[in-house]
Amino acid sequence: MSRRLSHFKIAEAVARRLVGSIPTLSRQLFAEFSKGNAGRMPGNIHPIVHVLHSMNISSRIGPLLAGMVIMTMILGGLYRAPASSSAVPTIVQRASSVYASQVRGVISMQRHFTTQLSGGGLFHHGENSDSGQLMENGKFVKIAYYRIVRDGHTFSSSEVRQRADQTNKDWAAGKVFFKEPYDAQYIDDYAFGEPQTACSSCPSGTQAVSFTSAKRDAQHGSGTMYINVANAHVVRLEYTPYSLPPHATSGTVTEVGGAALPDLWYVVRINEVYTGHALVFSGTGTFTGIFDHFRRFASLAAGETALQNQAP
Repeated sequence: MSRRLSHFKIAEAVARRLVGSIPTLSRQLFAEFSKGNAGRMPGNIHPIVHVLHSMNISSRIGPLLAGMVIMTMILGGLYRAPASSSAVPTIVQRASSVYASQVRGVISMQRHFTTQLSGGGLFHHGENSDSGQLMENGKFVKIAYYRIVRDGHTFSSSEVRQRADQTNKDWAAGKVFFKEPYDAQYIDDYAFGEPQTACSSCPSGTQAVSFTSAKRDAQHGSGTMYINVANAHVVRLEYTPYSLPPHATSGTVTEVGGAALPDLWYVVRINEVYTGHALVFSGTGTFTGIFDHFRRFASLAAGETALQNQAP
C-alpha cells in the first residue's frame, strides 16, 4: 500500500509541474500542429496532431509518466482491417480514369484553412489562412499564401513568405501530400475490398469501396471511398491516415467532392479530427479546409501570374 501511495505522489507532483508549464508548452504544441497543416489541400498528408507529444513528455516529466503514456497509446491505438482483395475494382478504375481526364491542364484554386487545438480546458489555439494552389495535370506547381492569422496575430509579410517558402519546399520534395487511392499515380499502392452498394452509409447511387495499403507511411491511409455509379465521381473519402503521432489515439479524415468547375469534380471540403490522451490530460486538434474559386488557364505562365493576384 505504501508503495502505491508513493507512486501516486510522484505522479501527482509530475502532473502539477506539467500544469505549471502548460502555457509555454501549448504554444510549442500549436506551432507543430500548424506546421503540419501548412500545405493542406486535397491529397495532403493530414494533421500531425502532436497532442502532448510535442511537449516532449519523456524528457520533461520523467520515465514514470512516459511509460504510462506509451502504454495508454498502445492500448488505445486504432487499426483498420486490411481490404479483402488487391484487385482494382472496375468502379475504382473508372473513378481513376475520370479524375485523370478532368485534372489535365493548368488549374488553380483558393484554399481557406481553419485549425483549432485545445487541451483539457487548459489551452486553446487557432489559426486561419487563405492561400492559392496551382497544379498542372494534377501535379503540384506552386502555393501562394495571402493571409495567416494565429491566435489573433496577423502574420507579417516576411512571416507569410517564410510559410510559403517552407510549404513549397516540402511539396517540391514530395513530402506533404496524401496519396489518394483513386489517383492513377498511386493506385498500385493500395488493396481494395469488394464494392458495396446497399450499405447503410452509402449515399444514394454510390458504391462503397474499402482500401488499405502495405505502405504504412505518412502518405497512405486506410478507409472507404464512395463513388457515384453513374459518373464515377468520388463523392466522399473517409479514412484514418497512417501518420498518427505517438500520442494521438485516434484520427479521422473526411474529404467531400463537388463540382469545382463544369468539367472538374474535385475535393471541395476536408474535415479532420484528432484526439490524444496522456494521464489526466487530453487534447483535440481539428482542421477544416474549404476549396473554391477554381480556374483553368491556357498556359502555366498565365496561371502563375494569376496565382499572385487571387487574394480574396
